[in-house]
Amino acid sequence: MEMNSLDRKQIGDAEAQAIAEGLKVNTTVHTLGLYDNQIGDAGAIAIAGAFAANPKLQKLSLYDNRIGDAGARAIAEAIKGSCVWELNLQKNQIGDAGAQAIAETLDENSRLMTLTLWKNRIGDVGATAIAEALKENTTLCSLKLGENQIGDAGAQAIGEALKVNSDLTRLNLQQNQIGHAGAQAIGEALKVNTCLSKLTLYGNRIGDAGAQAIAEALKVNSSIQELDLSSTQIGDAGALALAERMVHSELAELDLGYNRIGDVGAQAIAKAIKDGATLTGLYLSHNCIGDAAVDLITEAQEIEDMPPYLTVDPQINPLAFSLLPRLATADDLQTVLCLLTSGPELQDQLAVLPALPTEIAELIMDEASYWQGVQPTKPRSLGGSYPDPRLEVTMPRSIAESSIRVKAIQLLRDWETRTNNIGDNVFDLTVRDEQGAVQYECAVQPTFVDSNLALATIWPASTPILRQMREGWQVQVRPSKAAHKVCHESLYVGYV
Repeated sequence: MEMNSLDRKQIGDAEAQAIAEGLKVNTTVHTLGLYDNQIGDAGAIAIAGAFAANPKLQKLSLYDNRIGDAGARAIAEAIKGSCVWELNLQKNQIGDAGAQAIAETLDENSRLMTLTLWKNRIGDVGATAIAEALKENTTLCSLKLGENQIGDAGAQAIGEALKVNSDLTRLNLQQNQIGHAGAQAIGEALKVNTCLSKLTLYGNRIGDAGAQAIAEALKVNSSIQELDLSSTQIGDAGALALAERMVHSELAELDLGYNRIGDVGAQAIAKAIKDGATLTGLYLSHNCIGDAAVDLITEAQEIEDMPPYLTVDPQINPLAFSLLPRLATADDLQTVLCLLTSGPELQDQLAVLPALPTEIAELIMDEASYWQGVQPTKPRSLGGSYPDPRLEVTMPRSIAESSIRVKAIQLLRDWETRTNNIGDNVFDLTVRDEQGAVQYECAVQPTFVDSNLALATIWPASTPILRQMREGWQVQVRPSKAAHKVCHESLYVGYV
């Protein structure tokens, strides 16, 4: 018996407790779906309590509720030794403690095959716990940890697990905080892993160095068939490395969309297609490839009759990438702040910098264009039909594990055909707190930096609400009223 009709019913803890009582009596339910409700820890604990009386339950989905660590811990404990093989806790409020409890379950549950923890609050500690469990687990086939707060340390732990795990076939780490060091660790793992067939890293900051590490792994890896590296800040150097491997790897689908690949990288990819790359899907839209290089790729595809699924349009105005903020490490920022506030002697000069009051120094830091981290959306083409076309960013915890501080919000819109209607040009911005309550709304008027590229940057000095933003707060932007004329939009939130 399936109970999937309880989705989107505004079910809270009280109703969940009633459902749990029913499950203790009805022991025929094998699938329970409570997607998009308002169930918190109390409701999750009640449902977990019904597991012992319902041994036939195989699939449990509590996607998009309000479950935190306590609820996750109860569910994890309940499914130990159970028949549950699919668990979906996506889009809840589970942190490292909850992830650690679930990791313990992976050690003891011999049936769980699919685990979805997308869009929670799991950081490196939780990811490391799950990685340790993967070293011993022999049943999990699919693991989705996208849209959490996993950085290089968590990715490195997962990489170590992949070196010894021989059962996981699908791994999704999209939109975390993984840089080139994390990607390099995963690349090293792929050199010896023989079972992972799909890897998704889109929305991380792996850059050319990370792409080169993964490309190097593809020299010897024969299991990866689907690789998503879209929106990972890859440029020509990374594209060159990947193009070299396309011909000799088992890759079937490669997504390099929403990156910074130019003509040089595109020409290398065109050559790889001509040389016999066996891809069935190649996605290159929203890079900065010129018309001539686009033609080379499409001509190569027509000659070789592959890949049958090829996307190269539209491309992004190259100027957009030059407008992105510069990143600095936490140590870099602290050094600059100390220079401003301590007044050290200048090297080879007699003059001394005056020490500034902290509030003045912080104001200067706010106005500087260096950010420790950027939490971006994947720039989205708005030409099609989307059920929810908003751009949305949820603030992670700080990379330095301290209280987060938002430095700026940057909005970009690349028009295919610019509209003269002022109302169409504005960015409709909404800021929500961790409970979803609206804290700020405004219509932001952008500046056109060239004929079709609109830019708006919002600073704390002019918009004080930015100083109040913390982990879990969201920034949302509704699409233009003339969305059919927009090539793409992007939203970046910079923080320290």
